[in-house]
Amino acid sequence: MKIDIILTAAGSSRRFGSINKLLYKIDGRELFTIALENAKRLKEKLPQYIDKIAVVSKYDEIKKICERYGEVEYIHNPLSHKGISASVNLGVRASKPENALMFMVCDQPYISMDTLVGLVRGYMASGKAMGCIVDQDGTTSNPCIFSPEMKAELLDIEGDRGGKSLIKKHKERVYFLLSHKRGDFLDIDVPCMFDFTKEKGHIISIVGGGGKTTLMYKLGEVFASYGFKTLLATTTKIYKPDDLPLASTKDGILEIWKSHKIALMGREIPQNKLEKSPELEECIGLADAAVIEADGAKGLPCKAPEEHEPVILEASDIVLGVVGIDALDKPVGEVCFRKEKVCALLNVDEGHIITEKDLADILSSESGAMKNVGGRKYYAIINKCDTAELKSRGEKIKTILKERGIKAYACSLKEGLYE
Repeated sequence: MKIDIILTAAGSSRRFGSINKLLYKIDGRELFTIALENAKRLKEKLPQYIDKIAVVSKYDEIKKICERYGEVEYIHNPLSHKGISASVNLGVRASKPENALMFMVCDQPYISMDTLVGLVRGYMASGKAMGCIVDQDGTTSNPCIFSPEMKAELLDIEGDRGGKSLIKKHKERVYFLLSHKRGDFLDIDVPCMFDFTKEKGHIISIVGGGGKTTLMYKLGEVFASYGFKTLLATTTKIYKPDDLPLASTKDGILEIWKSHKIALMGREIPQNKLEKSPELEECIGLADAAVIEADGAKGLPCKAPEEHEPVILEASDIVLGVVGIDALDKPVGEVCFRKEKVCALLNVDEGHIITEKDLADILSSESGAMKNVGGRKYYAIINKCDTAELKSRGEKIKTILKERGIKAYACSLKEGLYE
């Protein structure tokens, strides 16, 4: 018995919006290309075990890449809208009856070749019906291997379910390869409009209003997806989330990083909030990337800072200024935190109705979001562009800022870090 590798490349990742996730580049190479090259390298290393490589997709661009590489069978999937099961079905039917199947996905660019080789060798020696990798917490991950006897059950799968459902159902029949490598479990589910997220060493401070905390968490996800030890923190106060590992000390953060991609640092205070940890500066240098919420706005879409604000760490090299476009067409007194400061900045009264130019002024002023930026890189974020109309108005603000030499993004952070 040998193994046929099936690369599933027919999905439409909604988180990537209009971007084709398979063609999204990591270090200059498309995610699909990285996966295909991994499959070919695996075959070269284990020719005694790997028979053929097949790709299930619906995209002409993927077909052309397969043709360019050669020795890859391309299988068109016209039913990808029915879910993962459609690709599984086609992969099973394309494999040789006597061969096992190894399903590989295309969004694991950091999976180790040693892990892939170990999984195949271990599975072939185990006599088990299935195989996959597993971390110390029992979380399983792709690739997954299935013996010929499992093909009938694979063909019975329907909807947006894949072979992992069988692994959960028949755990006693699975060979599990334990991996301690974080890259083996990182998949790229989050696109990002910021090029700096591909680089280690950045310390990012977020100021303004209208989505700072959301932006911090989204950036954390992106940095972690690249395998970076990521530190999230505040120099002011934020609400404590329920779903992130938290520590207030350096030792606690180091312990979290042993098993998690992201660590949140803060000291717990009343009202379910966190404040700056006294050991934050000490931990900053230990992270591959750090994202700091450095300002407060009481949930309002825009603000101008007081004398003591924002609290940007000296080590920070990038500042992101945020406003919510939902402030448009509303009076300063209703939508602006530190409204008296905003009135002074814009030279208006509290009844003044916010315009596109006003938001551009707040984002570009040293009395607004650019306070204490100094020589750091600065980017402006126009958040909550949730409709076509709001997106159009966000583009107007971008144009004003571009004329002032400021790079800006008009986006909806709740959807993701893309325009």
